[in-house]
Amino acid sequence: MGIEDYINYMCSKGYNDSSISRVLGKKTKCPTPKPSILDMNLPSITIPNIEKEVTLTRSVTNVGPIKSVYKAVIESPLGITLTVNPTTLVFSSEDKKVLSFTVKAKTSHKVNTGYFFGSLTWTDGVHDVKIPVSVQTRIMIKS
Repeated sequence: MGIEDYINYMCSKGYNDSSISRVLGKKTKCPTPKPSILDMNLPSITIPNIEKEVTLTRSVTNVGPIKSVYKAVIESPLGITLTVNPTTLVFSSEDKKVLSFTVKAKTSHKVNTGYFFGSLTWTDGVHDVKIPVSVQTRIMIKS
């Protein structure tokens, strides 16, 4: 994570520009639209209170050899469909050390059912990079 990730986190939590500027010691402006806390670039994925579907973004840094290729292996939490785009990460050169991907989570649950757990693993056949996934369902029952 870099300074921009922390700025986006503070913006997503509702801190105003002047508060963030004071913390950093330099003038800072939150991006528009307001960033989602789900996009905080953490080594795990937690989605609280999913009602239908949500998409989030993560970035990964290659610390292995140049020209590494990693494929996604998804173990979706029960009742949750996870899709990853792209499904293959190709670190093709010295310049391509950081790549981003999106994860879409969609629930098939019809009632509040709690937390469910799964994972997203990036593998090159030798090395596995496992990202734990936790999802809490929140379904509003309409009367």
